Amino acid sequence: MTATTTAPPVRPTFSASVARLRTVGKSDYGIPLYSRLVNRPLGRQFAALAHVAGMTPNQVTAISALLTFTAIVTVALVPPGLAMGLGVALLLALGYALDSSDGQLARLRGGGTLTGEWLDHMIDCAKNSSIHLAVLVSLYRFGGDVEPALLLLPAAFQVVVTVLFFGNILTEQLRGGPLKGRTEKPGRSVVRSVLVAPADYGLLCVAFALFGFQSLFLGVYAVLLLGNVAYLAGGLVRWRGQLAALDAQRLAATA
Repeated sequence: MTATTTAPPVRPTFSASVARLRTVGKSDYGIPLYSRLVNRPLGRQFAALAHVAGMTPNQVTAISALLTFTAIVTVALVPPGLAMGLGVALLLALGYALDSSDGQLARLRGGGTLTGEWLDHMIDCAKNSSIHLAVLVSLYRFGGDVEPALLLLPAAFQVVVTVLFFGNILTEQLRGGPLKGRTEKPGRSVVRSVLVAPADYGLLCVAFALFGFQSLFLGVYAVLLLGNVAYLAGGLVRWRGQLAALDAQRLAATA
């Protein structure tokens, strides 16, 4: 009797993983410029590396969270400076890229899990709830003669991003998932990415490179806040319109 042998599993290669990711990636519809040009492509490289290393999406999520919250704690506890700001910006940017790669890795492995999506969203919620609070703590502790009114900037920013995050999640749940088949002409898509760029979390990550220069950072921070306010205002109109259309369809179906 001849013994049968099982061939060892073929390990994925980096180049094959990157090529595969290009075919299973999400649409760039409505994606801000930094995320479109930098974060998603960088996340694709990290996802391919994680795939070759045999990592799971949740492990990538955990590393992303570690980098992100290390940066946030640093903002709250360490006096601002050039090296500190650059280090925080790097940690936040890497954490954001890995936050993109966990979902890409899940699709590469054949699909994600409910617990994985839950973990990713819970960490995103904690990140959005704490990063601006850390800025507020830093201004209070190390701001010197900073005008008290400027403390309202991070407070307002936190309110805006919290409502934006919740509104996006709630609307998606109420309409039964993300909208399907959303496409735009390439030119219009790029223009849209530029217009919503100030609301990109990636730009906020990069802005922390200026954290050692208080006036300059606060000026950029205020511009990003206004961008998020505008993005939220547009989102409120868009989300209500989508839900109103669904209400009309349901009413017509029962008439």
